[in-house]
Amino acid sequence: MEPRAEIRRRTRLSPEARRDQLMECAIEVFSRRGIGRAGHAEIAEQAKVSVATVFNYFNTREDLVDEVLAEIEGFVQQILEQAYNGQGSVRDSIHRHVKLFVDAAYDKPDHASIWLEWSSSVREEVWPRYTRLLDKALERIAPHLQAAMDSGEIQSVLSAQDLARSLTGFGYVMMQMINQPQRPSREEVTDFLFKYVTAPLQVV
Repeated sequence: MEPRAEIRRRTRLSPEARRDQLMECAIEVFSRRGIGRAGHAEIAEQAKVSVATVFNYFNTREDLVDEVLAEIEGFVQQILEQAYNGQGSVRDSIHRHVKLFVDAAYDKPDHASIWLEWSSSVREEVWPRYTRLLDKALERIAPHLQAAMDSGEIQSVLSAQDLARSLTGFGYVMMQMINQPQRPSREEVTDFLFKYVTAPLQVV
């Protein structure tokens, strides 16, 4: 993808490039304004195009929200696929999980912000979709934990499903740490969160 400033200086873009530009702007606006408030006008202003142009690509607000949430779904699923790729021990997988999310929060803060808001937005129009994303995340993580328990690699007072659920919830602590006035390094955040999420585990 071309640099943000360069792509916005152009007035004529291919449909694919224009859509990429508008999605990039939509992510920024949704992060700043919130899922429930962001709209076509703010995206048009951000992209320096007409409101009609934004409607050309996202016909309704429902379409706009759907596309943004699809982008966030892909963002989350890609991280989990990389984390739980079967390489190394289960603790290695958990460490990758934590590190990849921390890196994403530093490198793609708008994506992380929307994901965090969505995870606590129990509104009828967006919550069912988030619970489906959560179910997919649990389905990816829990079998790895269960296999490690069955093999005796780890023990825990929690079930594999409960451990997996705890691994989907550390984003709140992560964002609190990252957004402190004295921002810690990503290594400090990763080290703390890894200890935090593995506290219920006992290595055999």
